[in-house]
Amino acid sequence: MRVLRRLFGLAEPALSDGPGLDDAAQGRQRKWVIEPVRVGFVARAQELWRYRRILWFFSERRIKERYEDTTLGKFWLFARPLMPVVIGTVIFGRMLEVPSDGVPYFLFYLAGMSCWRIFERSVLWVTRSLDQNRGLIKKVYFPRLIAPISSVAPAATEFGVLFILLLVAIAYYYVHDGVFYLRVGPQLLVALGAVSMAAFLAIAVGLWTSVLQVRHKDVQYSIRYFTQLWQYVTPVIFPLSSIPERFRFIAFLNPMTSVVEMYKWALLGIGEFPGAELIAGLAITLVIFATGAVYFTRSEAASVDRL
Repeated sequence: MRVLRRLFGLAEPALSDGPGLDDAAQGRQRKWVIEPVRVGFVARAQELWRYRRILWFFSERRIKERYEDTTLGKFWLFARPLMPVVIGTVIFGRMLEVPSDGVPYFLFYLAGMSCWRIFERSVLWVTRSLDQNRGLIKKVYFPRLIAPISSVAPAATEFGVLFILLLVAIAYYYVHDGVFYLRVGPQLLVALGAVSMAAFLAIAVGLWTSVLQVRHKDVQYSIRYFTQLWQYVTPVIFPLSSIPERFRFIAFLNPMTSVVEMYKWALLGIGEFPGAELIAGLAITLVIFATGAVYFTRSEAASVDRL
């Protein structure tokens, strides 16, 4: 109980230390205020801020659970994200000779995958967030939105690994080819914004799928095939320039298209900055998040009962 009190920021109950202790002080320390749950976006945001400490607790817990029971341990931290990139480079870059807008295909694919990976892995983890935290959810109250938000942490860790590998690859091509492909300057802030948008879209989608997963256990399996299909309609494997001009508006109906294009433009200087398309993608993301937040809030009580 003492650990839970410290985690949730609750005061320790006062213990009597004899007749010399001020009784009024004891009474003040023993006060517990119980307030009804308020509704509305502002009330939810205030509640999340009040319980912000446990967001880091859940994030760290998710990362540790990912690798602590494996024999090779932290080796998988690098192998998991790197192996798909190597295999994809061999198949699409060497065998199928997919164009890459003038940069080595390994860099092109690694940049696209690093941005896509934080979205894909976040969706998978957020979908399972309520199930994975069922033990604590059924015992202690805290804002349930913390569970899906904190589940982005393992995907953020994989993104960090891929970004480090991307910097290593850029250094290798600079030494080998004499060309420095990384754009250094304010554009890196744009790349950071693209990563943040990818994570935000994953949370928005996960607000729907996490509740559906509690009710239908096969959602966690079907979401893997859905995200794989989603990847093939996002310019990760191929450049957007390979799509005819008159059909590109269809590609931008996918909000991840503008995110990935913005990331590659900011990082490697390839493609064009998707101005109007980015605004449209952000609007679609906000709609998914707003409707998902309403659905999650209205369904969380019934979902907890099903855990």
